[in-house]
Amino acid sequence: MYYLPTSFIFFGYAFFTFLYIIKKRREKIQKHLFVNELLIVLLLINAGVMFPFMYQFNSPLLSKNTLNFLWFLSSLIFLVEMGVWAITLIYNYIISKKNPAIMDQRDYKKYCNKFIENWSDDLKSEFGRKILHLFTSSVILFFWTIGGLLENYGILEPLGLDIYSFSYWWIITIGFAFVFMFQVADLARLNKFYILPNWAKIWYLSMRKEELDTFIGSTPLVLSFVPFIFAPFPIFAAVVLITTGADAIACLIGKKFGKHILKKDSKKTIEGFIGGGISTFLIVIIIMILYNSWISIDSIKILLMAIIATIIFLLIDFYTENISDNILNPIFTGLAMWLIFLI
Repeated sequence: MYYLPTSFIFFGYAFFTFLYIIKKRREKIQKHLFVNELLIVLLLINAGVMFPFMYQFNSPLLSKNTLNFLWFLSSLIFLVEMGVWAITLIYNYIISKKNPAIMDQRDYKKYCNKFIENWSDDLKSEFGRKILHLFTSSVILFFWTIGGLLENYGILEPLGLDIYSFSYWWIITIGFAFVFMFQVADLARLNKFYILPNWAKIWYLSMRKEELDTFIGSTPLVLSFVPFIFAPFPIFAAVVLITTGADAIACLIGKKFGKHILKKDSKKTIEGFIGGGISTFLIVIIIMILYNSWISIDSIKILLMAIIATIIFLLIDFYTENISDNILNPIFTGLAMWLIFLI
């Protein structure tokens, strides 16, 4: 039952996020944000439901005591994180309410106006915005590599762990801590900006103008990876790298070399579109070869995975407008690769 605090945190976030969306539904519908934000609620609920099964699914020999310890440790970290946030937000609420000057200074409309004035859409700024997404894939690959080294040296077995339980504990805990951090910050930013601490506002310097009135894209991006924790690691890794790496490459190529608009009323370019497709194909091939020992699959299926994932990535990139590709890309490319593996 040590998993319950973490699941309840997710359900709590889903509840308060849903209340916010319903409260602002007219504005959200008008700005074509309603469906996208409802999907975030569903992703939060999904993570809460799936959390109790994540650590042991790929580690069937994990003992109950070890599993309870992993759950306990994760929940303890998240509860401490929530406690720090609660104290910080309450403190800022009190000092802001007591001082009208501080309240006026922390007006969200003023913040948005200043943000728009300083907005830059050049290659350097875009690269900075993509760093946060790329950090996600680096965390996953780093801890998987560390887990593999520790297992090879026989360090994990005496602890009752294997590469999946060790590496996934780190990956899941860091990922969920990130989600909790940004979701509470987003709810504060969008509802009562004055309670958000100044150090948290620095995070938002890398967001897009389109995210000023909604949740940042990094949260649903991480939540969309959750189902693929139950897939073989190469599929999980490929999903993450397609969503973060291929998307970043498409964007940066478009910024640097893009000269031909992909379609009317779009900032996307043909050059970036092609770059994203090629990088998706190569990511699947490279990941499946590098981590071939963790998935029983032949070269025909690997090629089919790469082709189908590329087609899906391009279709989403071309047609999607009102739903974040940070949600659609991982879910649909991941499900397609997983289905091909199972056939």
